[in-house]
Order: sequence, then C-alpha cells, then structure tokens
Amino acid sequence: MLGYFKYWGFLLESWGALVGADAASVVTQIVLPTGISFYTFQTMCYSVDIYRGRLTPATSFLNYMAYVSFFPQLIAGPIARYQDLGASIERFRAGQATPAWREGIALFSIGLCKKVLIADRVANGINPLISCVDEAGLWTSWLLMIGYSTQLYFDFSGYSDMALGLGKCFGIELPINFKSPYKSKNPSDFWRRWHITLSEWIRDYIYFPLGGSRGGAASAAQNLVLTMTIGGLWHGASWTFVVWGLYHGLLLALYHALKERFDALPVAAQRALTLLCVFVGWIPFRSDSFAQAGSWLAGLLGAHGLSGGERLSLPYTGLIVASLLIALLAPNAYEMRFSSWSVRRWCALGVATAAALLMMNYSSTFIYYRF
Repeated sequence: MLGYFKYWGFLLESWGALVGADAASVVTQIVLPTGISFYTFQTMCYSVDIYRGRLTPATSFLNYMAYVSFFPQLIAGPIARYQDLGASIERFRAGQATPAWREGIALFSIGLCKKVLIADRVANGINPLISCVDEAGLWTSWLLMIGYSTQLYFDFSGYSDMALGLGKCFGIELPINFKSPYKSKNPSDFWRRWHITLSEWIRDYIYFPLGGSRGGAASAAQNLVLTMTIGGLWHGASWTFVVWGLYHGLLLALYHALKERFDALPVAAQRALTLLCVFVGWIPFRSDSFAQAGSWLAGLLGAHGLSGGERLSLPYTGLIVASLLIALLAPNAYEMRFSSWSVRRWCALGVATAAALLMMNYSSTFIYYRF
C-alpha cells in the first residue's frame, strides 16, 4: 500500500529520467492518503510484534481500529505501538480513563503557539528567499539555513506537544517524540531526541534485522548507512530525501568510528559540531532539487559574495535568533510543572494562544503532513 501510494510515481519518474522519457508521459498522478506513512508503520509493527511473539493481539477489533486511527497522532506521529496505547484504549472504553485536562490543554496551547507564532512566522520570512537561494550571499545563506532549522524544529515540536496534549485530554498517554534535539552532543544523541518513535522503529524493524552491530564495526557501519537511507526515503519520495538519509547514515558511522576522540572534546564543541552537521543536513531535506541544494551549500561558503541577493529584514533576523536561543536553552513543554503555574503565566499562555488562533489563516500547514 505504501509502496504504491507514496513511491509508485517516484519510481516511474526515476525510470523515465533514466531512459530519457518525458516525466509527464510516465508519471501517473496518485492522491496520497493522509497519514499513510504513520498508520502503515503502526500496523506493520503490530503484525511483526505478534509474529515475533512479543505482543498479544488486541482483544477487540474496535480496540485495534482505535489504536490505528487515534486522531491526535494520526497525521504526523508519534508512531505508537500497541504496547503503548492498548491498555489506555481499554481503560477509555471501560470508562476508567482519567483525562488530565489542565496538562492537556496547556500542552496543546504551547504546541499551537510554537507552530503558529514561531514556525509559521519564520517560514513567511525565509520561503521567498529560499526559492531564489542561488542569489543569496554568505550572510543570507547562513540565516536561511538556521531559519529553516528553527522552523522545522518548532513545527515538529509544536505538533508533538499538541498530540501529547490531546492524548492527555482523553486520558491516553502518547509516547514522547521530541527531547530538545538541538541540545544533542553527537549524531547518535540527536537521533535519540529527534522523532524518537521513528528512530526506534527503524532501529527495531530495519537495523536489528539487518544484523545491527553483531557483525563487527564494518557491518554495523554498513547497516547504519542502509537503515538511515531507508529512513530518508520514508520522509519523502525524492532523491534529495535519500541523500539526506544517506548523509545521516554516514554521519552516524563516522561518529562511531571516531567516538573516543569526539567524546573527548569539550561538551560545548561537541554540541556546536553536532548542531552544524544537523543544520547542513537540512539543506537537501528542504531543497526541491540537487541544483538548489548545491547552490545553497555554495552560498554558505561565500560563492555568491558576502551580501548578494535579497536579504532578510531585521525583524525576521531577530525572530530566527530568538527562536534558536529558545531551542537551545528552554525546557521541553512536557517537563513543565503546570500545577505550580501562577495566574499570570496562565493568562500569558491564554493571550498567546488567542493570538495563534487569530493568525492560523496565514500559512499554517504542518511540514510533516507531506510525509
């Protein structure tokens, strides 16, 4: 199902490019069902875990369907396993669930503010310039890279908070999917913090079945690269996503090969190098083509001059810098103790949420919806 709906057009287009056929003549337009990547992975791990003897099947078909179609995480994760949700769904159906309304609404509101007030606003500033990045100078190229990195961070972090919050309102605890990934000390640590449930899925159902690290360092490196390349392809039917996954696979393999030396560096240096590598990797992830990615990377090295092309305005530059500092310094929303909040903090969150609701008409599409 996933191969047909998500990748059939990509395969036809790639074949057409290989044999020299016009893409329009070989590609069949297929409407991608919403959320298919996530619920396909959930149903796959359900079946595999039962086959491996690690999971008892759901006692009710309705419980199973509730697990597959639970709407807060249906579109962009987290990728939940039946072990995570099954007991909560049974309690809910039995009328024994205990909704946590205060924490749920607070998490949802914080996530909405992250998405609308930060991610969308940054996107409004950088998207027009990314479309003509081949003219961007050194300063603008770096700002666009940092800007997109923060946009993606707050877009995905905001969605994750909203999903967790909605789950709490039903008395259902969804797995944590986001743990301040820009505070990571190395590439391996990054993937333990970013899209945690996807990282665990590809580890358990791709990396380990390939052999994991059981065959020695060379085999482990090969399996890492292959696993992350498949993970890149999962994000989108495009060769730029394949390259992004391959890049992270090579990054992980390089880190494990140089682990002792890298870990001996000062913590600040480890975090700075990891952040730089992650940010550079977002360039092919965001780019529509290899030509655009290459031009963007060249701009980072000053190939288009120091200040060529259109520049970001001062307010957008300030927003990007502020959002980066928040990502690097602020705690995770789910770590906050809402029971100890003052009335002033609740009022501030209410005002921010109202502003986010009023601004939702302006460019509010979640990035992960396309995956």
